[in-house]
Amino acid sequence: MSKKEKGRIEGKGVLVRGVIICIAAAIIASLAIAGSAAEQTSGTVNVTVNAPEMTRAGEIFDASIDVDNVTDFNSGQFDLSFDANVVKVTEVVNGSIDGKTIPVDRWERMDEDTIRVFLAVSGIAGVSGAGNLATISFAVVGKGGDRSVLDISEGLLGNTEAEEIPAVWVDDEIIVGPVKVEVNAPEFVAVGGTFTATIDVVDDVANFNMALFDLSFDSSVVNVTDVAEGSLDGTAIPVTSWAFIDSNTIRVMCELSGVAGTSGSGNLAKISFAVVGKG
Repeated sequence: MSKKEKGRIEGKGVLVRGVIICIAAAIIASLAIAGSAAEQTSGTVNVTVNAPEMTRAGEIFDASIDVDNVTDFNSGQFDLSFDANVVKVTEVVNGSIDGKTIPVDRWERMDEDTIRVFLAVSGIAGVSGAGNLATISFAVVGKGGDRSVLDISEGLLGNTEAEEIPAVWVDDEIIVGPVKVEVNAPEFVAVGGTFTATIDVVDDVANFNMALFDLSFDSSVVNVTDVAEGSLDGTAIPVTSWAFIDSNTIRVMCELSGVAGTSGSGNLAKISFAVVGKG
């Protein structure tokens, strides 16, 4: 996403963009949580939902239903549940084990949060090896910071003897992000003047609660004089603390009181500068 067009302050000035301000870090969403670990016992196989750890709002991504070291596989079925406010299923396609196609016989929506997938290998010969049972495509409809467990359940694998293949079924989780945060400052400012830079949240963020970031600059050109609260979709984002780490860097912490977060876009804080450099 390109930068917003910046205005110019007329008259003799100091170049600001790209010289003075560098945002070091912004934490505005929860960290990723790895999928559940599987404990495999003798004679069982692991069936694992394999999805990217992080996606972006509006993107399409695939989740494969992986299987390890299955023997004489012939048929199967499973349910996959998800948060429909975050992701939606768009397609289910065939899988592949050891280079052999595993046909998706059919799939259906049980409700808005769950699909059921049926698998069937034609003929009497089974398939052995590792690979995936199916690949499921999702559209991301949530905002930055949203997350959804991809919960696989009601699973059944069958072999050529019409016997159940014991399996451990392992979920996964996706997080929508990262959210784009950028510094928005005028390109030129007057010598001896002042200006304000905002720390903009460009993408919509969900359930925002706190942020921490460092902002670095050239103190021979500009100095920070104040840090004021920001706003996300009309909700004030209080600056709980800010301090100089050294002469060229400040650290800012923003936090909402209480447990309720806020969603939307806007800015985390407004940083005031005095221009001390020359034209």
